Amino acid sequence: MPTQPKQKQLWIGLVEVRALDSSSLILGDTKGAFTNIVTWASSVEEYEGNARLIIGELGGMYVSEFIDPEPLERRRTKRGGHLENEIEEMAARAEQNPNAIIYGTFHTYESDDA
Repeated sequence: MPTQPKQKQLWIGLVEVRALDSSSLILGDTKGAFTNIVTWASSVEEYEGNARLIIGELGGMYVSEFIDPEPLERRRTKRGGHLENEIEEMAARAEQNPNAIIYGTFHTYESDDA
C-alpha cells in the first residue's frame, strides 16, 4: 500500500550563512551571519532545500549549517507557547502564502573565534 505524503506545515530553523566572496550585499566584509528561516515543508530535507534556495537567491552567500530545524508548532510548544516577536511576525506572513520562505534579521559576526 503506498504511503501518504506528509502534510506540509510551517518549519523554523536557525541558519548559519557564510560569504562566497566579497559580493554579498547582506554580509559585506563580515565573516558570516545567523538568521531564522520560516517556510512550509513536510520534512527536514524540504526545509533545508527551501532555506538553501532563498539564501542562493539573495546572492553572495551559502548555507554553512542548519541548527535545530523543526516544525514551528514544536518549537512553540518547547518555548511555552510563545516565540520572539520577529519569529511570530514571520510565521504570520508565511501562513498566508504556501510558497513562503521568510528570513529574519541577519546577525553578523566578524570572526570564527569562540
